[in-house]
Formats: sequence, C-alpha cells, structure tokens
Amino acid sequence: MDAFLSWWDGVELWLSGLGFVPQTIVVMPVVLALAYGIALLLDVVLSNVIKVVNRVVTAVRGPDGTED
Repeated sequence: MDAFLSWWDGVELWLSGLGFVPQTIVVMPVVLALAYGIALLLDVVLSNVIKVVNRVVTAVRGPDGTED
C-alpha cells in the first residue's frame, strides 16, 4: 500500500505542477470516463430495481391490474 500511496503522491505533485490547460487536458478524460462508468452502473441498478418493483406490483395486483 505504501508503494501505491508514494506513486499517487508523485502523480499528484506532477499534476499540480502543470498549468491549468495541461491539467484540464490530463484530468478531463479520466473524469469523463469515471462519470460514464458510474452512469452505466446506475442505469443497470435502476433498471433492475424497476423490474423487481414491476414484478412485485404484478404479483400483488395480478396480471389484469386488479387487486386480489
């Protein structure tokens, strides 16, 4: 773990030494990739939650939409 933290400190120091525009060029692809990955993960989770809720509602109300 110490090796990773040491490497991360070096990257952080290197990045903070860059100007604003180079920092933006380096950071934005990483941030956009992370945001896209998180959005995909949330989409899958929400889709599965909606499917489960629909199954529960169908089981409670029945296929014709009336409660048993």
